[in-house]
Amino acid sequence: MPDISGDPVYLWLTGARPATAGPGAPTPADLPTRRPAAATASDIARREGLDLGDLSTYQRHDRRARGRGGKPTVLQAVIRFATTGLRIPRERAVAHAQRWAASPITEPDEALEWISLLGLGGLDAALRLRRNGVTPAMEKTRRESEEQARRDARAAQDRLWAEIAARYRPGIAAQLRLNGCTPDMLDRVINGKTVDQLLREGRSVQIVINALRDTHG
Repeated sequence: MPDISGDPVYLWLTGARPATAGPGAPTPADLPTRRPAAATASDIARREGLDLGDLSTYQRHDRRARGRGGKPTVLQAVIRFATTGLRIPRERAVAHAQRWAASPITEPDEALEWISLLGLGGLDAALRLRRNGVTPAMEKTRRESEEQARRDARAAQDRLWAEIAARYRPGIAAQLRLNGCTPDMLDRVINGKTVDQLLREGRSVQIVINALRDTHG
């Protein structure tokens, strides 16, 4: 076994000091504080005088770059949303994503907001709205307002039909509504009487509906 009692590193680890330390003897302070980076294939090739050609295709990608603040592109964001959120085949997702990526929409978040509103195939509609100064938030608000107006209109119709149902036998109002009748049709005249009068008199609701179709289309 070799004698290491005079080795500077051994002496430093054991707390001893060398009896004599020549001017060229290394000390722990001379040791590197960090391990040098591993040589790449390109470094080794240059050192050995080898020509390996273009190695860029085989370079390892740094997966940590995204975690350090890297941001996905429109292409990447749309593909991920389409495949994981909408669960469509990757081939179709890529085709749609390429169209979005080639558009003037450069922010991934904006692209995803438009897709949420208009669908993957809504790029042309999104671009038309953008040209008119409409943002995704504005379009979302408009759609929500329209939907609320439709809900309010349906609620008003429901209240009106509930009032109409109280006039007649059970089921008549529902049958009128299912056959496409509207409340204003109750005021139409058939053979000198309004529909409302005929129904109050107990006429068959189906006969009244047929008469409405024949006389008023």
